[in-house]
Parts: sequence; structure tokens; C-alpha cells
Amino acid sequence: MSNEKNALDAMLAQYEKNNAPRPVKTEAKVYDLKNYFNTYIKEGIKSATKQIRILPSQDGTSPFVEMYAHKVQIDGEWKTLPCLKHEKDEACPFCEANDALRATGKESDKELAKKYNAKLFYIVKVIDREHEDEGVKFWRFAHDWRKEGILDKIQGVLLAIKKDVTHPATGRDLSITINRNQLGKPTVSSVSHMDPTPLSEDSDTANSWLGDTRTWEDVYATKSYDFMEIVVKGGVPVWNKEEKRFVDKESVKNDGGDNIEAELTMGVENVKANIKPATVKAPVSNDDDSDELPF
Repeated sequence: MSNEKNALDAMLAQYEKNNAPRPVKTEAKVYDLKNYFNTYIKEGIKSATKQIRILPSQDGTSPFVEMYAHKVQIDGEWKTLPCLKHEKDEACPFCEANDALRATGKESDKELAKKYNAKLFYIVKVIDREHEDEGVKFWRFAHDWRKEGILDKIQGVLLAIKKDVTHPATGRDLSITINRNQLGKPTVSSVSHMDPTPLSEDSDTANSWLGDTRTWEDVYATKSYDFMEIVVKGGVPVWNKEEKRFVDKESVKNDGGDNIEAELTMGVENVKANIKPATVKAPVSNDDDSDELPF
């Protein structure tokens, strides 16, 4: 009972911490669709319901792992790039551009700098009841400062039942309702809980799921500085096999392309000296809870 209470308390404490008032102002190891849970629904379908089970963490802490990333559009596709500064304690072109713009003191630049902010995401390991044969999946979604996001809806369930939904024996599946918003984009509209059930009726299956030690870094890509620098400058990174580094697609488009490979699927001049803010696109809403596939 104490472990169940500790896990519940950890999830509730994490939610409160990330919704406190704010001051005014590696390559992925495996690229397999089976590793990812998402709330995408096919065109023509207006709504859908998915049933999941959130897995407990290995150490009894909150299962919602926090990750900071930059969400941008590259060559027409939205990508979520883990922040090198927050996740690796390394130089990050996006954060450098953010700092450079804010340093000018201009209100217009401060507003533009928001495009380069690192956003808080949560990643949680789940079992997709519709595809149990595919094993443990990773679900990534954005924190919503308006308190209208996915975690807010899950928080409502936790406060209502005051039980650890991740407990292997007495936890509960969650029902995820997805509807299209006014822009036609699939959005999680509600989360509800099911009756208490074991994680699996088969002990070997349950132990296999609980024993999965992978972290988000095993399935989501952390890109290199040179890759992200090209994106910040408005370019499209491609891999130059001969030079063994990322280059801007525009700079090699006329050489026949024999030595380049597209690297949009996963993956020095100081950026402060040559940023092109207008070329970087950011989401219409920075609190968008949807997530594109990682490749």
C-alpha cells in the first residue's frame, strides 16, 4: 500500500511543480513504429477511443519523465528535437539564438525569441491494449501551461480516484477519447479510468513489460549541434557521406546528390553571428498536446 501511495504522491507532486506560477519573462537506437503510442487518427475519422495502461517507474517515482525539446517544422514536417542544453548540458543552437535575440533589448526580438524556447514534454511508458503484442510503447506529449493538456486530464482521474493507476495488480486502464478540434487536428478531449485490473492475466507477460529498462533516449533521437544549427538558420539538414557531417540541403542540391543522404528521419561558426529568425517556423500553439511520429 505504501508503494502505491508513494507513486501516486510522486505523480501529484510533479503536476503541482510544473503548474506553479512562473516568473514574468544521441542518435536513437531503434526506429520501429511499434515503440510509439500516439493519438493520431486517420483522415475522415472524426473521433476515436484508445485504451492504455501506464506502467510504473522502476524506482517508484512518477512514471512521467520530463524532457525539454524544441518543436519546429523542417522541410514541411514537424519535428521535436530534444534540447541539447537541458538534456545534455551542451551548447544548443536554439538556446543560443534565444539568448542572442533577448540580449538586443528590443520587444520585437523578445517576442521572436519565443520560437526558440525549449518546451516541456512528458514521456511515459504504456501498454496499448489494442496492440498488446507490440509490447511497451513510449507516449510523448507536451506540457500545457493553460492546464488543458493530456497530463491535466490524467491528473483529474488521479484526484478523483486517489489511487495509483500504474499498480501492476490493482491499477487501472485509462480510456483516451480523441476528437478533431476546430482546425481538424486530432486532440485528446478526455481521459477516464476503467475498473481495477491486473496489468496482465499472464505473469510472464506482465513481468516482461515491467522489466523493460529502456528510456526515452533509446527510442527518440537527440540530434547533434551541427544538425540543429542548420535548422535554426532555416536550412534542411542532410548527411554528407564523404565529409561525414550534416550539411544544408540547399548547399549541395546542384552536385548531383551522390554523397548525401536525407537525415530528417532521426539523428564552427557561432549561431549568434548568423541567425535568420524569420526562417524558423514554430507551432501555431506552443501548448499543442499532439505529437508527430519521430521519423
